Amino acid sequence: MTVVMAERSPRERTVRSAALLFRERGVGATGMREIVAHAGAPRGSLQHYFPGGKHELVAEAMAWMAERAARPLRASLEQDPPPDAAAVVRGVVDRFREVLAITDFRGGCPIVAGVADAVWEDAGLADAARAAFGQWLDPLTRALGRGGIDEDRAPRLAMMVVCAVEGAVVVGRAWRDESALDAVQAELDLLLGATPTR
Repeated sequence: MTVVMAERSPRERTVRSAALLFRERGVGATGMREIVAHAGAPRGSLQHYFPGGKHELVAEAMAWMAERAARPLRASLEQDPPPDAAAVVRGVVDRFREVLAITDFRGGCPIVAGVADAVWEDAGLADAARAAFGQWLDPLTRALGRGGIDEDRAPRLAMMVVCAVEGAVVVGRAWRDESALDAVQAELDLLLGATPTR
């Protein structure tokens, strides 16, 4: 699946392409030449934009994914009245359903790919992974709080949602179906006292 957005700079396209390829193939199985070709970027752009090499690009890809995950959550913080916690969680699950659907169950999460394949090699990547998850967890925690979850409980619930959904995506990729996401959604609906949607 090659998607190039001409209006983005070569650097932006490269980060985006790296994230998309890492989420499908993993970090170790994705070569720098593949990323450049996918991005439609000049061959010499990697050294220019990413002097730290692949590890720098992995860190940027994780941050890009975290930003994408955080964007709808931040938007929900502007809604009045705010969506309830169950709707916030459903939105998170549904976005991963979309990823699995559009990638034919090949797409996962570039943050997870970075942790699984590369973090052990570089302490800087471990820091980048922590920052990426934090970038996602912070607006999720705030959205859950605005949606009626107690302030002390919201960070724990946000962490549980991310862990449950990430795990369900891994199982979904292995089984090539959405049953794990269905199970996670059903149990989170029960936990949050919501009416199940599936």
